[in-house]
Amino acid sequence: MKTLDELNTAVADVSDAVGLAEPRTPLVESSPGVTVYPSGKIEITQSGSYYLTSNLASTSDGVVITASGVTLDLMGFTLSGDRGSSDKGVFLDGATNSPLENIVVKNGTVHNFGEGIYAEYCQGNRFKHLILGSNSYRGIYLYGSGGQCDGNTISDCTIQGNGSYSIYLRGSGGQCDGNTISDCTINGNGSNGIYLSSNGGQCDGNTISDCTINGNGNIGISLSGYGGQCNGNTILDSTIQRNESYGIYLSGAFSGQCDGNTITDCTVNGNANRGIYLYGYNGQCAGNMINDCTIQKNTDMGIYLNYSDGNRVERNHITGQTGSDTEGLRCTGSENLVFCNTCVGQTNNFVFFSSNVYGPIVTTSGELSTTGAGAHPLANFSF
Repeated sequence: MKTLDELNTAVADVSDAVGLAEPRTPLVESSPGVTVYPSGKIEITQSGSYYLTSNLASTSDGVVITASGVTLDLMGFTLSGDRGSSDKGVFLDGATNSPLENIVVKNGTVHNFGEGIYAEYCQGNRFKHLILGSNSYRGIYLYGSGGQCDGNTISDCTIQGNGSYSIYLRGSGGQCDGNTISDCTINGNGSNGIYLSSNGGQCDGNTISDCTINGNGNIGISLSGYGGQCNGNTILDSTIQRNESYGIYLSGAFSGQCDGNTITDCTVNGNANRGIYLYGYNGQCAGNMINDCTIQKNTDMGIYLNYSDGNRVERNHITGQTGSDTEGLRCTGSENLVFCNTCVGQTNNFVFFSSNVYGPIVTTSGELSTTGAGAHPLANFSF
């Protein structure tokens, strides 16, 4: 018996395999639906399956897609630019009233553009088996500002050494909802590893799973509800380590919302500030869940709920944060529920405002008692 997700994946893999046997069009000047420009840029204007026949160098954009129903197979070749800040390696050029749909981009390297992949107003597209590196700005940019960029999938990609964000989902004044980022390796980019930004719009219901996010120049994963909402997103089974600021940051500050998100089964290690930080000043960051994570050797704090209310924190192992005055789990909001966590080796393992609800904190060593705090089913442990 297979789950629905497993069946959908199997169908997608079969569809790709069948595509290899279907008629396909080489990206050369004489092909129908293909325009080749003197700069090296190629434009695809008709639905169909297309493939590269060699490496492609361009002094402007790389491949521009203006039609839905396109499969672009890079065939292991490389698209390379001259690092022009406005140039796009692969540009899905949708419109607010006509988003592009059912596009697949796969199997190759995109580097030295301004943006590696720029998907503007797109729905239900897939980007997979790609290497996106050394672009002067972003690796992958999903843009729904004033429109929508929903239901897209980024999987099995390596995104490294880009000048700014690795993956940026922008719902500013519009929506960027229901996208999936999975099985990606995201290393050494100049700013955030993954950034979901509502900025007056919405970034809801997105999923980040099974990713390794390492050594980026700012936050590992950032969800920002600034002036809008970033709700109902899921971060799971990922490793977020050695980034130059927070490991995971959820913010609903300044009239925004960052509510109902889930962080589960993640490893958050060695980040240069807080491990997991929830912040809701002058907005809200409520109803989120943090569970079954390992959080260790981050500077300052393991988990910090600041101006954040009604969240649930359970079964996390928080150990050995670095710095001169460290805290394991700090709650300064209200009505947060905290239980079954273990904090080891911080200056102060647990710091709670009295308006929160938490299981008893057991500090005694040796065999646990069969009565009292040590036997409580919701006990937290501090050593």
